[in-house]
Amino acid sequence: MTAPVLAIRAKSVLTLAGESPARGAQLFAALKKIDNAVILVRGGLVEDVRPWAQARLPVGARVRDVGPVCLAPGCVNAHLHLELSHLAGRTLWGKGFTPWLASLIPLLGASSENEVAEALASACADLAGTGTAHAGNVTGSLARGLALADKACREMGLDVSHFCEWFGFGPPFVDDARPWPPRCRAALAAQPFLAARCAPAGHALYSTAPDVLRAARKACAARGKVFSFHLAESPEETQLLTTGDGPLRDCYENVVLPQGWRPPGMRPLAYAASLGLLGPGALAVHGVQLDAQEVEALAAGGTALCLCPRSNRNLGVGTPPVRALMENGGLLCLGTDGLTSNSDLDVRREAVYLRETLDVPPEALVRLLTVNGAAALGLAAGGRLTPGAPATFCVLPQALTY
Repeated sequence: MTAPVLAIRAKSVLTLAGESPARGAQLFAALKKIDNAVILVRGGLVEDVRPWAQARLPVGARVRDVGPVCLAPGCVNAHLHLELSHLAGRTLWGKGFTPWLASLIPLLGASSENEVAEALASACADLAGTGTAHAGNVTGSLARGLALADKACREMGLDVSHFCEWFGFGPPFVDDARPWPPRCRAALAAQPFLAARCAPAGHALYSTAPDVLRAARKACAARGKVFSFHLAESPEETQLLTTGDGPLRDCYENVVLPQGWRPPGMRPLAYAASLGLLGPGALAVHGVQLDAQEVEALAAGGTALCLCPRSNRNLGVGTPPVRALMENGGLLCLGTDGLTSNSDLDVRREAVYLRETLDVPPEALVRLLTVNGAAALGLAAGGRLTPGAPATFCVLPQALTY
């Protein structure tokens, strides 16, 4: 029996049909909008999008009029720490990166599995309810974090890519073929089906051993997976990598950093380049501390960058050079980071924040939320409302419509 058609009518729809990942001037090009539009959905997939006046509804079709709103493809939240959602409201904001980190570390592992699972269920419900279609979830902090996060996403119908994050300098990975952090390795052994949605990842240049970062990058390239890591997030990171001192050194000394650790004496981008971590297939996150030459080099090398501006504001680490990043032609997308450094997981609010504080045009922000986010996560067909695509969409906030 053929599934019935659901006709979703709205004031306007941005399908992003025919759109490629946008860089540079392409970000600011006009988007094709269908006014007084209808999305025809059958079996959970888009069958067509057209003006209401041209709709030919089959017998038995159900019509849902969502009113005077603009619909767009479901958002891609390219970077968030889902499994730490139970720590919302319990960390220190506004005092800098290291005080926030010092407030977070004692909380890791201090909660029950039920508490973690309940917070994950709530977080994933919020993601789905605000129109997120795909999440780039960083995992590996908690013993059962990967399995619990994946289960919560599946139950809410969220697509997810898991970045299995190495943190620390030892013990080393098992071998080059399996550079999975221990907690994620255990989850994959128990539930092998998770592997299709997982990739090894690094935490950061100052908190993950260089050989592990290189091995994880190599493994991702061999498997056609995206490699992700935090880059140039805070002034403390730059200080630690260049001079080897500062508050981050004091926080990590003989706890994360091994005895006798010496700084590479390079700024974050140069150090990442020296380890072979950059280029197509790599997704760096934050980029707040990039200078003008580094912005140009990052874009020229083909590394994607995920911006999490509200998290950066809340922690007091600065504002990423958004305009320069856009104008230099890098592949940019958006993420919320997580509830330890953000008030919610609605990635549309990252876009609204950039619109209101930096006057970034809405056309660029819609692309960052959709096709660019999909491309940054290696999702070739994501971020568009076209026939055959999943019928996942979001309501664009007023600030992002035109």
